[in-house]
Amino acid sequence: MKKILVFVLLAAILPAAAFADFQLGGIAMYKGDPSAATGISVSDFTFGGEARLKIAIFQAGVSALYIPYTNYTSIGALTDVGLSLDVLFFRFGAGIGPNFVMNFGNGAPNSASIGWNLKFMGDVNLGGLALGVVGYYKFNDFNNVGSVFSKLPWLGVTLMFRLF
Repeated sequence: MKKILVFVLLAAILPAAAFADFQLGGIAMYKGDPSAATGISVSDFTFGGEARLKIAIFQAGVSALYIPYTNYTSIGALTDVGLSLDVLFFRFGAGIGPNFVMNFGNGAPNSASIGWNLKFMGDVNLGGLALGVVGYYKFNDFNNVGSVFSKLPWLGVTLMFRLF
């Protein structure tokens, strides 16, 4: 039974791998306010991993982040589904998806929260390596999507390795 399950999974994954592009890597983001008078601190940065799957022009991604704040810490997953276009060795994309955040510590607002994000990204693909820039606009519901561009996004850099 186990051999049959492995065979079925391989039979499903291998054809998808021929037409798909799967990348895995790291992300570092600045989530602070550069106009703040207090300056930049360690809690203004967040780090984590990122995974992307691209089939034709469609792309799905997730960023798993460690998010430090002054009084508490969060672990978050920013997911998105959208479109991605390859032009020469550049890749440009945009997506939308839900955020899942768990807060830890005495000053944490809630134990968990769910929101939404708009993601914009651009990569330079050099063989199996991609170096890129990413921006996340976070919002709570679709009623205030228009006002999301009035504040700065979380800006970051990614270093991705193509697995297949």
